[in-house]
Order: sequence, then C-alpha cells, then structure tokens
Amino acid sequence: KAMRKYKPGIWIMALGGLLFLLLAGCAAHIGKSVKVSEQQRAKYDVLSVTDAVIALDKRLTAAKHANMPFYAPNYFIEASGILNETQKSSAKKPKTELVSEVARGDAILDKGEAMMVVVQNRFVREIELKGLLDKVNAPGIYPKEYEKIIGELASLIEKVELEKSDKIDRDQGALITAMQALDIKTVQYIALHESDVINMETKSKNGEKQAPATLAIALEAYKYAENRIAQAPHDAAPVQRASEEALFAARHARHVSEQALTLQNQFKVSAEVIVLSQEKYLFDIATALGQRDLRDQPLDKQVVALVLAINRLMQATQAKPLAESDKSQELDKKLKAVNDALEQANGLLAAQAAQIKMLNITITNLESQAKPLVEPKAAGGGVSNAPR
Repeated sequence: KAMRKYKPGIWIMALGGLLFLLLAGCAAHIGKSVKVSEQQRAKYDVLSVTDAVIALDKRLTAAKHANMPFYAPNYFIEASGILNETQKSSAKKPKTELVSEVARGDAILDKGEAMMVVVQNRFVREIELKGLLDKVNAPGIYPKEYEKIIGELASLIEKVELEKSDKIDRDQGALITAMQALDIKTVQYIALHESDVINMETKSKNGEKQAPATLAIALEAYKYAENRIAQAPHDAAPVQRASEEALFAARHARHVSEQALTLQNQFKVSAEVIVLSQEKYLFDIATALGQRDLRDQPLDKQVVALVLAINRLMQATQAKPLAESDKSQELDKKLKAVNDALEQANGLLAAQAAQIKMLNITITNLESQAKPLVEPKAAGGGVSNAPR
C-alpha cells in the first residue's frame, strides 16, 4: 500500500496519439455541420489576416483554460486544426479564404461552449467526484484506477458530444459507484496509512503472540475508522478523529508488543499482562495529574512526561500564596491522588523487583519527584497526612 509514483509508458503515449487522431476524424465530421453566421464572418473581415489568426488563437487559449478539451474535445480539436492550418498557410492563401476558415473556427468554438454546458449538466455528480479525486490526489496514490475511471468518463462525454447518449444511464450509474469507491479508498489511505504500516510491522514481529489482546484492539480500531470514513469521507472532523484513534491504538499495540518481547523470557505469566499492569499504574498517575492518556508512548517516555508534569505542579505550588485556599485545596487533592497511585505502583514494583528492576527504578524516581508535593502543610488547607 505504499505511495505510488506513476509515469506513463511509451505505449500509453502512442495510444494517446492514436486517440487524438481518431477524435480528429470525428471532429472533422462535427466541423462540417457547423454554419458560420454573417456576424461571425463580419467580425473577422475587418481584421488583417495576422490579426484574425491571433484573435482565433486567443479564443482557443481561453477555451483551453475553460477545460473544453475535456468537456467538448471534438470541437476543441477541430478548432485547433483550423488554427494550425491558417497559421501555416497565412502567406499562401487569399485573405477571403483564410478569413472564412478563421470564422469557421470561431463558430466551432461557439458550438463547443454550448456543448460544454450540456455535458456539465448531464454529468454533475461525475464532475463533482472528479474534483474530489483530484483534491485528495487520487491520480498520485492510485494512478491506474484513476486513469481508468477518467477514461470511462471521457468516453461517456464523447457520446453526449456526438449525440449518441441514448443508452448511457447504466454506464453512468456504474461510473459514479466506481468514482465514489475510489474517493473513499483514497481518503482512507491518507488517514490510515501510518496506522496500517505500524499494525503490519507489529504483526511481522510476532505481535499476535506477544500482545494478542492489545493488537486485536488496534485492528478493531483500524476497521472502525475505515467504516467511519466510508460513511463521510469529506467530513473533516470525524475523519481526523478516526485517524488519530486508529494511530493511537496502533502505537499502543506496538509498544506493548515490544515491551512484552523484552520480558517474555523473564516471566512464567503472560508478558503482555505484566506490561499492561505496569502501564495501568502510570495511567492512574497521569489521570491524577490531569494529563492526557500517554499509553501510545513507550513506558520510559510516559515516566518522563509524568516527571515533567509533577515539576510543573511543584512550581505552581511554590508560586501560589497559601491565602489562595480554594486553589490550594484543589491542588492538594490532586497531589494526594498522585501520591496514592504512586504508593500502589511502588508496592507492586517492590514485589516484582527481581523481574522488573529497571521499571521499579523509574517509578521510584518518579515517586521521589512527587514527594515534596505531598508533605503535610500548615493549617489553611491541604493534605494533612500523606502516606509514605
């Protein structure tokens, strides 16, 4: 599912040239049916041959910018051919003949503009979906699928342009379905690719054995995110939440699996259970400190984040006068909850000291950081007997 880069091969370029020639043949047929009005002829009669050719060139450039090559390709090709021919023979043919050709090119562009309106009204949903696909870079992510879909749309447009669109309703329905599916697939790729890579990496490193429960949650979160995105692929907030939740779960599963792999030879019980039990105490401390859920980070990074949070609380306590009783009492309650959680963590780690020496040290260090915050305070509010 890696991001793809697409470069058309020689055979595609040759096919494009053949398609251009075929369209040119159809365009010639269209050109014969276009009639030049007296007003169109008169508009160019007053100009020199050079100025008339320049005027047609400007009209053709404007038509190109309006995307006539896509919405009315045969008319655009026919007008382009007339411009090329008049540019080549401007010094060889009489003015009347050249002006007639320029006026005919102008009339063809008028008809092409009218046909663009017909096409745009006929393919409203398809054009909308093409815009969405371009916006999310479907051509860069899924180039072959995008090219196939746009080729089918171009084929239907040509049928309308050539007035052969009596029986295209079924093809339109199938095309819309395919475009919607590619749109959803592309948004899912963008939102969930990183999570997918992490989950695949965890699986490849025996994560299904090391951390089956946590990996199962990550895969479930990924599937849930896929379904939520499919319901509304361009509703930015839900898509972002789905992406973040899936990524959090994937990172969590990876860290639990990695830690379990480190501990698997040291315990008779499930290594995942041990990792999760240690993680729970750090989570309790984070909750007491009012911190966000840190379980998508490795345990050592969780400890660092909690130490920083405790330092911030310590600084806040030192900066607050004791007279601010309400704020002080609220802070004291939070710190007591931290102390209780630390006591529980310390008790568990002491029992497992032989197995998890390094983790015991980090939690003990964390407890040391919190100790100044939970000392008995003077009357006026605070924790009176923080257990040690």
